[in-house]
Order: sequence, then structure tokens, then C-alpha cells
Amino acid sequence: MNSRQLIGFARANWAALLILGCASAALIWFATGFALDLARHDNVPLHDQALKPWMTPRFVVMSYDLPREVVADVLELPPTGPGRLKLGTIAREMGVTMEELTERVRDAADMYHGGRP
Repeated sequence: MNSRQLIGFARANWAALLILGCASAALIWFATGFALDLARHDNVPLHDQALKPWMTPRFVVMSYDLPREVVADVLELPPTGPGRLKLGTIAREMGVTMEELTERVRDAADMYHGGRP
């Protein structure tokens, strides 16, 4: 295919080529974002995070590798009660800050795990 034929093809199919170019640019944009998110995800520690108000007791159980009973005891939760409470609500009801709640959970995790990291 020579250059004259290529130019003729581009003129005849300009709309399809424009759509292909936009789709390719979008693919590169989203693939780059995905790759950057994946690279950052490897650097985020998934355990022993400082507690945030949006977190739930279940997140604490999974993040600190603790049994539900230990977390319920530290957070002063009743055995049966409203589910899916946020830690911000729990801290407010306990009258402590999120930092104090984080320290309590970390102390309980240290005791439960016997001082191992």
C-alpha cells in the first residue's frame, strides 16, 4: 500500500479512525491509572492501620487478625446488638478519641498475639 492509497483510505474512513484514536487514548489513560493504582496498592499496609471513623469492627477483626470476641470486648460491644456500627459512633459512645481507640485495639492485639509483630 503506497502513501496515496493510505491517504485515500484515511479520507474515506475518517470517522472510524477518529473513534479508534479516541478509544485508544481512553484505553491508554485507564490502563495507566490502573497500573499506578496497582503499584501504590503494594505499598499500603493492610494490617495495624490507625482506625478511622468510617471503619467497622469487622475491618478491625480482619486488619488486626483478631477474633470477633476480642474486638467486641475492646470496643465494648454487646454480644447481640445493632450490626455494622462505624468506629466513629462507637468511639463517641465510649467517650474516647479515635487515637485512644486505636491504642486500645493495638494493645489488645499485642496481648492476643503474645507480643509477636
